[in-house]
Amino acid sequence: MQTVASIQKTFKILKPQEKWSFRDAGRSQTTAFTHAYHRYPAKFIPQIVRKLIEDYAPDNTQVVCDPFGGCGTTLVEAKLLGHKSIGFDINPVAKLITQTKTVPIRPRTLVNNRNKFLKYYETTTPHFSNRHERISYWFDEETVHELDRIYFAIKKIKEYNTRRFFLCAFSHNLKNCSRWLMKSIKPTIDKNKVIPNPLKSFLRHLDLMIKKNEQFYSKLVESGYEKVSAKMYRRDSTKKLPLNSSFIDLIITSPPYVTSYEYADLHQLSLLWFGDDPKHFKKWNRFSDEFIDFRRNFIGTRSKKEKSGDFDSVIAKMIVNDLFQVKRPLAIDVANYFLDMKKVFGEMHRILKPGGKACIIIGNTNLRGVEISNAQVVAEQMQQASFKKVEFIKREIQNKMITPWRDSETGKFTGKDNHSKIRAYEFEYVVVMEKY
Repeated sequence: MQTVASIQKTFKILKPQEKWSFRDAGRSQTTAFTHAYHRYPAKFIPQIVRKLIEDYAPDNTQVVCDPFGGCGTTLVEAKLLGHKSIGFDINPVAKLITQTKTVPIRPRTLVNNRNKFLKYYETTTPHFSNRHERISYWFDEETVHELDRIYFAIKKIKEYNTRRFFLCAFSHNLKNCSRWLMKSIKPTIDKNKVIPNPLKSFLRHLDLMIKKNEQFYSKLVESGYEKVSAKMYRRDSTKKLPLNSSFIDLIITSPPYVTSYEYADLHQLSLLWFGDDPKHFKKWNRFSDEFIDFRRNFIGTRSKKEKSGDFDSVIAKMIVNDLFQVKRPLAIDVANYFLDMKKVFGEMHRILKPGGKACIIIGNTNLRGVEISNAQVVAEQMQQASFKKVEFIKREIQNKMITPWRDSETGKFTGKDNHSKIRAYEFEYVVVMEKY
């Protein structure tokens, strides 16, 4: 087992590996197949996942798991390589997106249903009675009416997977048609935004998805992997997962970054819209009606109550102590994050087979002048959870869909025009550990 000093030294002298930067991976490759179905913050590029699977699970009888499944990048790549996969995420929108992305649909089926949808749209009369009050905050009345027509036309599609496919396109389109500032990761009103025609905007993205599905379907049929299982569940990964012990061969995941994104905020438009339809989206109204409580359950979110416990990391303790000298609420947020991640690593160890690998993609950052050495904390906490080191990889970030800037005063993510900006994530690490 490495000592704290040894871990810190290892990361300090670690050099970026060129082969992990994927400099040649252009947008067409990072959005290949179903990866472009739905916008999602801070998603890692599929090339990382593919290489980790090829390196650590060359036998496609092995099962891959992502405890922070997000928009399903790990599950899509696992399926393309013929591996069964299981993902978990606390966010119901993540589950919707991932289920859509991992289920190939016969191309002719989608084309036929697109034509049916247009007929349904022409004859549909929306009949929502009670709308969530936040709907009118984000959408003007005319846009709501048009979106309702699209939504009710989609619900007339009979086949479940096809209907979900159209609903995923609808969910992606909500931000386009709202007052939300398009380039903002925070819920910000754009007073000058020109709202596009909802139907044209929806069809444009739907047609992109139909094209991407055809590529995905053809690839899977060609390889014989179209029936390979990819399951996504809505679960809190700090709690016990519905898996037997020693069931998983390989874990690949990118945890939420400490105090980075309010993931619930980013998907609140979909939560609000679908939450108004409890008949078709059971329990989603609970997420929108009790939004503040729902948001507090996310790892890395702010406004959680202060927890107590041992971090199982000397490095984490030093970071939190330094932050307490700067700003107490920020220190509490970071402390809660480290305590949550400790639980996650314990559960990862339980579900992995002996000799199974866990690959954690994580970046370090700086908050209020305090270095937040997330990767080093991950390595230390995983050692305490009875993992042993396999490999630590440092990579230069080329394509990760995350803003690289933080405000030097608040520590929050910001845009490149902010005069107080500092670089947040220039490199990230892949911490590969093995279960004893």
